[in-house]
Amino acid sequence: MALDFVAGCIGGCVGIVVGHPLDTLKVHVQSGRGSAFECTKALLKGGTLATAYRGVGAPLGGIAVVNAIVFGTYGNTRRALPDSDSLLAHATAGCVAGFVQSFICGPLELVKTRLQLAKPGDGMPTGTWAGARHIVRTGGLKALYRGLGITIARDSPGLAVYFLSYEMLTRGDKSPDRVFVAGGIAGILSWVMFYPLDVVKSRIQGDVIGRYSGVWDCFVKSVRSDGWRCMSRGLGAVAVRAFLCNSACFTTVAWTERTWHNYAERPIHLVQAATMADAVYRDIPERYYDM
Repeated sequence: MALDFVAGCIGGCVGIVVGHPLDTLKVHVQSGRGSAFECTKALLKGGTLATAYRGVGAPLGGIAVVNAIVFGTYGNTRRALPDSDSLLAHATAGCVAGFVQSFICGPLELVKTRLQLAKPGDGMPTGTWAGARHIVRTGGLKALYRGLGITIARDSPGLAVYFLSYEMLTRGDKSPDRVFVAGGIAGILSWVMFYPLDVVKSRIQGDVIGRYSGVWDCFVKSVRSDGWRCMSRGLGAVAVRAFLCNSACFTTVAWTERTWHNYAERPIHLVQAATMADAVYRDIPERYYDM
């Protein structure tokens, strides 16, 4: 259904605008550049959000495609399942959507991460497309897909939890307040449960010197050098971002769908009203016209 794609596209863009500064903070903290407070001060240095919004072009430019695919795949997969309204159907459709999303989201997040971690003089351009070309030129096309496996491991179960928890929280009540809160809680759950995978993914994708040979090597070296706490580093910023971003996303998706349905039904109402008026007109006795 086209509406799934359109609503997901609009909702995703709104979510990115709301949550990108906290995502930048998360990447800096995960990469070991200091505490959340220290990284916040560095990002706000100069009194603007320019640094915090650096790299926003990658997710914003691609989120229209990513979220359209996520919500479109989720909606169409769920409707194709035997018991489409069951909780299992929502979880299964979310899992499929997460798997499909990973192949687009992986390269986008890699470019975003490299831009967010870039320092003056390291050769990384500032623009999204320029950054992507630089990565391909220096490492080949496969460099864009570094960390794809762990992206799938994070997104496939993550979106299953995401859509399942949202459906559980909004069954029987799709009011704006409930949708807003449920979207935020669903976002937090999907991130917190798989957060260590995201930490390893960020470190692998931000590794430009070949420090890690793979996922397990990155995990072992990270714990060995920074302790187990590194697997939860930046979780506070992620939780706040997840709530705000996904509340905004689901609220926008629900509003878009409601607006579309109201618009689509309007001509029907007008035709029905015209038909009723015509019926009433025909039922008026002719003697009224002779008066």
